[in-house]
Amino acid sequence: MPTYIPSSAASRFSIAVLACCVAFVLASCGRRDAPVATATTPDAPKAETFAAPQDVFERDARAIIGISYPTGLDRYPALAKLLVAHAAARRAALDAALEKTPRPSVPFELTLRFSTAADAPRMFAVVADEELYTGGASSRPYREVFLWSPAENRLLSPEEMIPNPAAWARLHEQIRHLALEESASLSAPAAERAMQHVFVPRFSSSGRIAGLRFRTDDGGEVEVPGSELKPLVAPAYSGWFEDAPVVAAESPVATAKL
Repeated sequence: MPTYIPSSAASRFSIAVLACCVAFVLASCGRRDAPVATATTPDAPKAETFAAPQDVFERDARAIIGISYPTGLDRYPALAKLLVAHAAARRAALDAALEKTPRPSVPFELTLRFSTAADAPRMFAVVADEELYTGGASSRPYREVFLWSPAENRLLSPEEMIPNPAAWARLHEQIRHLALEESASLSAPAAERAMQHVFVPRFSSSGRIAGLRFRTDDGGEVEVPGSELKPLVAPAYSGWFEDAPVVAAESPVATAKL
């Protein structure tokens, strides 16, 4: 016998069923539209592309500029940036002179040549030889040496290697004395000849420093043997030096005995 359901109850039943159906459909739509979470990893840093410094030659009625770089700087990008910055600073010095003298009667000139002086596991040394002319009778020569430590990827200062001022005084005195013996006439008295803490290392075949070469004001060079430098250098670097005979060079090199 069929069961009788009052019309009011049937109506409430239908509404409840309809509400459940609507809720189910909405929940299904929400599941379909919800974004799917995926595991993401941060982008790996891109390796910086090395751009080799470019040689420069510029000439006009006001100035002549020549800048050259050595090969092998791709191994030491940080050093290459320092050399480029040094060249930019020297160009700025020339530009400052041109601002004071906008129309020089003779073109001003900057010649800057970077060259490799030592390429050894312990040190990569680059010499910057400069000639700057901003008027007057002659140009002003200048030399700077960049001592690069491949192991530490940084510059080494001469004062790090020879930290004692008394040691520098001893070195300079010997170099001045030898220069006086080698040259009968000097451009300035020995007391006025500026001795900078600048040297070029010479490495032996064993990879140790056989000597340090200092340039005198008259363009000559004096080499101090590594064995005599050992007592003067910081303990951290004394093992870099050794006793080795001075080899023949293209230009005569005097040897200072301390």
